[in-house]
Amino acid sequence: MYFVFAALTFGVASGVKPGPLGVFVIHQTMSKGIKSGFLASLAPIVTDGPIILLVLLFTFQLNDIEWFISAISAFGAIYLAYLAYKIVKGPSVVDPTDSKIEASSLVTAVKINILNPGPYIFWFTIGSSYIFMGTEVDAIVFVFCAIFSLCATKFSVAVMMKKLGEQFNPRVYSIVLKSLAAPLLVFSAQLLVASISIWR
Repeated sequence: MYFVFAALTFGVASGVKPGPLGVFVIHQTMSKGIKSGFLASLAPIVTDGPIILLVLLFTFQLNDIEWFISAISAFGAIYLAYLAYKIVKGPSVVDPTDSKIEASSLVTAVKINILNPGPYIFWFTIGSSYIFMGTEVDAIVFVFCAIFSLCATKFSVAVMMKKLGEQFNPRVYSIVLKSLAAPLLVFSAQLLVASISIWR
């Protein structure tokens, strides 16, 4: 139960914490419907497995991973800026009741998570500590519960934002959606600064 509680705590905390993936899940849920938002929220299921394997490889093979985190941050900064641009160029009127499934939501969300140093840092530090702390079963339970709670929390936050946004008319709803470009640009700038500062 200790590993389950710890994993759920970390997952929920990461899910409610503002971040690039969370903003994108909210945008997809509000602009393309709950099903597209749900697909986007599943990105950690696709990305965190390979990230964990990569973390374990680096843990056993390398002592210095600064260059890797720096490169991920730089590419992530560029991609987030690109997504912010696409959001701003979106339609000026959006019907909040119009739902359509787009598999590209998951693909884009996967790219965002792969190019975000956050998951790597978590699994390099806190996550790997818990993986090595217990048995193999404990490690599997921890990983599963952490990823599940992370996805569920991000999707729940996005659904609440959509329900709140549906109180607006289509034009205001579109403005709210476009405003999501602002935090993406902030995250982009933070990643770029982090990428450069690593080498100072």
